[in-house]
Amino acid sequence: MSITFKTVQRINPQDIAAPKKFYAKAEQTSITDLSELAELVALNSSMSKPDCYAVLMGLETFVIRELERGRNVRLGELGTYKISLSAEGKVTDEEVNFSSIKRARINFTPGQGLKNMLANLKYKKAQNQSA
Repeated sequence: MSITFKTVQRINPQDIAAPKKFYAKAEQTSITDLSELAELVALNSSMSKPDCYAVLMGLETFVIRELERGRNVRLGELGTYKISLSAEGKVTDEEVNFSSIKRARINFTPGQGLKNMLANLKYKKAQNQSA
């Protein structure tokens, strides 16, 4: 299998006057949802699709719940999810409170399995190019 890419022309945001350049952009052809993942897992196990779907829905629920509790969630070789905060800096420790927090984000750090997959990707250029 290989990753299909297309080319897109972009400006340099640090130098708007510079000539535009072409860059490779991964082309996503579709989305695999939880139902399809459940079917794929069921085909490769002794579990039924509804059982796999229920497990994946439970995983989704508990990943969200654990992140809400302030815990990092490691999903094996897939990677780790964690919350990070963007906050306004204050001069003293006492000045920092919840109103200093501007927003929260989900950070994802890929695990070794995903890193290995990225290191071994193959690529092919899309046949029909459109910018």
